[in-house]
Amino acid sequence: MARNFQEVKKFLENEFPELRGHVTGENYPVPPVAAIAVNIVSALQILCMGALLMGDSVWNYIPFVQSPPNWYYAAKENSMVFLIGLFLIVPTMVQKYVTTGAFELILDGNIMFSKIELGRFPNGNDIIGIMTKAGLQQASG
Repeated sequence: MARNFQEVKKFLENEFPELRGHVTGENYPVPPVAAIAVNIVSALQILCMGALLMGDSVWNYIPFVQSPPNWYYAAKENSMVFLIGLFLIVPTMVQKYVTTGAFELILDGNIMFSKIELGRFPNGNDIIGIMTKAGLQQASG
């Protein structure tokens, strides 16, 4: 969000000087289901790393488990690949899941452009058209 927002903010403030110092932005909230899923995946990630790093004896302390599961032996044989996957791939997938990419232009409480509704990011002409239609004066130059 930060890079796209900064680009749009700079564009708006250059094109419409009356907006200087009045452009704000914030992250779109993550859906509650996604937040819960991320917490579950993160907990599973830590548990898997702990199980792999602590060795076979950790399974003796879990009352309802008679022996380590099959995935544990496969992970133990390929521990480096498994740990790299847990450290690099899983967090990337989780981040992609919770990043909404949402973007909205709001002027005086009215939504002027919504990436959520249109499914695309606004280009410069879109922004200029929206703002001039709303009554803002474009900078001359």
